[in-house]
Amino acid sequence: MINKNITHMNDNKDDLLASAWNDKLTEDYVEQWGELLLHKKIPEFCNLLPSEIVLDIGCGSGAAVRAIASRLSTGHVTGIDPTAKMLEIASKLTVKDSHYQRVTFLLAGAEKIPFESESCDLVLAVNTLHHWVNVNDGLNEVLRILKPSGRFVSVDDLWQESIEYGQEQADDNEKFSCKHELKTRNGIVKLLNKNGFTDISNSEHREPDATASIITGYKA
Repeated sequence: MINKNITHMNDNKDDLLASAWNDKLTEDYVEQWGELLLHKKIPEFCNLLPSEIVLDIGCGSGAAVRAIASRLSTGHVTGIDPTAKMLEIASKLTVKDSHYQRVTFLLAGAEKIPFESESCDLVLAVNTLHHWVNVNDGLNEVLRILKPSGRFVSVDDLWQESIEYGQEQADDNEKFSCKHELKTRNGIVKLLNKNGFTDISNSEHREPDATASIITGYKA
């Protein structure tokens, strides 16, 4: 049952290798960040409709995927991640969930999404945009698979208010400057504008244990 929830994509192997994590890093990440109140808020942040076809890019251990699945009636949610160990964990957790039949996991990266063109209502990235190997290629793929008037939602921590962000800035160099730009709300808005998204909104949500920036852009 678990293995049937995971499909391996081999035609984008180089992109997967560039962004995949080793098992130790994956397990440490899941232990610290795998299940957060923020993930439970994702359907609300995205104004999710129960009939929508949804893709979560960089789904990790599947917490946001499961939150979305719990709100779907006729829709479906797919989580993709370039790390096989992450999807193994996600599948084991999700198969225990009563909504698992509305969930699929695929081993894939943002730069080559295994979806047909104009097949998605909503594409989501939760704290992952800055991890994409090639963000412009990834956003072109998002636009390709979105239906007309479909939306892309980037949900991120308020990085610029964090100690970690300040430490990273202090160690910044030319190689990582683009990554920092993808941790700023204005930077993400500019990126979506540059890549052809329209009606871009930029807001933030604040409550204990669930603070986030929410940036939404639509396909024309």
